[in-house]
Amino acid sequence: MARPSVILLSTAAVVAGLVACGGAPARPASVPADAAWGGEGKKGVFLQVGEHQGTLWQVGVWDRQGRVLGIGKFRLRGFAKARIIPEEVLAWENGALQLKDGTWLVPEPAAAP
Repeated sequence: MARPSVILLSTAAVVAGLVACGGAPARPASVPADAAWGGEGKKGVFLQVGEHQGTLWQVGVWDRQGRVLGIGKFRLRGFAKARIIPEEVLAWENGALQLKDGTWLVPEPAAAP
């Protein structure tokens, strides 16, 4: 039977390896504290979700280096949602945020003056 200390150290090593492989990167200074990591690997992003009105959401998106990918109003295309959580993020592609259920958040064009 293995000693408890050996089991504990083995478990800690496995967890550390998993975090290093697929965990959230360190938050760059340019990313707000309330933005959370979502997505996997290179397609993951920091996501800040604000208020919404119907299918129009206030969203901020940053890459792992802290560069802004998009900030502003995004239109939900797909399934209706009461809230959007970072765990739903699949990827940032072609200027839009893809969620795991096939829903997209697409930047809303600015209103003409």
